[in-house]
Amino acid sequence: MTDTVAHPLFFHMSLKLFVILISLVVNLSAALYGQENPGSGKSPSRVSEIPHRTPRELWMWPHRGFAMISTRERKINYDTAYIKSFYKRIVITVPVSTRFLKFTLSDQKTGNKLTFVPNLQYNLGLCVSSRWASFILNSGVKVLTGDSVKKGKTTYRDYQLHLYGRKINTDLFVQQYKGFYIRNSQTYSAYTGDKPYSVRSDVKALNIGASSVYVVNHRRFSYGNAFAFVEQQKKSAGSLLIGVYYTYFAASGDQSMVQQPFRNSFDTLSIIKKGYSHNAGLNIGYIYTRVFFKKWYATACVTQGVGGESSVYTRDDNTRYSQFSAGAGKLSASFTFRYDNTRYFIGTMGMFDAFLFRGKVNSTFDYSFGKLMMYAGYRFSVLKAEKRILRKLKLIDY
Repeated sequence: MTDTVAHPLFFHMSLKLFVILISLVVNLSAALYGQENPGSGKSPSRVSEIPHRTPRELWMWPHRGFAMISTRERKINYDTAYIKSFYKRIVITVPVSTRFLKFTLSDQKTGNKLTFVPNLQYNLGLCVSSRWASFILNSGVKVLTGDSVKKGKTTYRDYQLHLYGRKINTDLFVQQYKGFYIRNSQTYSAYTGDKPYSVRSDVKALNIGASSVYVVNHRRFSYGNAFAFVEQQKKSAGSLLIGVYYTYFAASGDQSMVQQPFRNSFDTLSIIKKGYSHNAGLNIGYIYTRVFFKKWYATACVTQGVGGESSVYTRDDNTRYSQFSAGAGKLSASFTFRYDNTRYFIGTMGMFDAFLFRGKVNSTFDYSFGKLMMYAGYRFSVLKAEKRILRKLKLIDY
């Protein structure tokens, strides 16, 4: 008898504790995004006001809390003379884009280097942008590919997620590439191949990281106008950017990264099989959007980062070398240019990040990544349909 009472009581208390924690997290997220609820009509003003007494209400409480915060009106915390928001719309963009991850193995003693570049592909994709995030899906439809006879074949997985807020904007990425060609092969007199490039189909590279910036002039400048299309910059404006970044980069080959006929041009300490590095630091930059004739937009952004790099290399003889170096640099640049009449838009965009280090070490990896795309998009109003679906799911009753 005691067990049959204790178990439901314990379950009930645990469940209530769980939903209380969920409520705290949801309310904290709302505060971070600067959302406020004026509290009108039947809409509750706080998650704690949603009924949560019965087991069913307890189960629905975190779901309804998330739905409430996602759909309620936001407090306007920007200058409406400069920014127009489309946060109640879903933005669908069809891009033709290419992405890349390339790196250079540099021998600091001899000054020689090998630059590994993927065979670029242009693919048709689908980009979905909502209130806070933008994500590009690769359809797998190839529009244009490079010459595989001269440059080999590159296979890759490249995921990039962008989170856009009023004050803070974050980019997350995971890139995995296999198959490169050595772009500067012909700069070595020893290279006498019948192709313009030495192809390394066995070489692999992995790049994982995140970058976040704070928009100082967030009341008058819209980051979402330039890169997510969820807002519109009504007047020209710019902003100072301050942020942090972290990346993990790794490269390896089934054989040595430095093969003949390049081997004799490199110091023996730079004949490596694989290596990886962690790179983190602070960056500062500036972004500016110029508005032409009310419907044309041009944005340029440059940020410079400085931090530290921790690297580990494994040479051909299986000896390992590790080092930490201060002063590693990161340079980021991006641009957009588009026509936008609030319903549909067309344009082009480019985003590039380069990590550079010049220290007194045996060898080092400089690497860069980015994307370039042309796109056309349309903004769909989903507010009525969204509320209709949420009412059917009993997530809202207002």
